[in-house]
Order: sequence, then C-alpha cells, then structure tokens
Amino acid sequence: MIMRILGSLIFLPFIFFYSYVLGPALKVVLLPGGLALLYLILGPSDFKEHWKQAFSSSNKEENNNQERMA
Repeated sequence: MIMRILGSLIFLPFIFFYSYVLGPALKVVLLPGGLALLYLILGPSDFKEHWKQAFSSSNKEENNNQERMA
C-alpha cells in the first residue's frame, strides 16, 4: 500500500511535466525544424507549391471526392 502511494507520488509529477511542459516545448522546436528540413530538401519553389496545395480548399474537396469513389 505504501509503495503504491509512493509510486503515484513519483509518477504523477512526471506525467504532468511531460504532458504540459515538455510536449509543447518539443512542438515549438520540432515543427519548425521539420518544415525547415523539408524546405532544404525540396527547394523554395517546390516547398511553396506543396504548402499551397496542402491548404487549398479545392484540393481537399478533390481528395474527399476521390476517397468516396474508391
């Protein structure tokens, strides 16, 4: 019983830390870093083209129509 209480007293702060502190901090670092890596791999023009395609509404509608037909 005492071991369970001690275990949860040690475990819960780490869960809080990883969920609310480390998770957002990693997102702030890893997302821009990943986009920068794609920019370097694809080059400026291809990166911009794919970025626009990812956020265009007509592209999303076209993909939804293709998924419904399959």
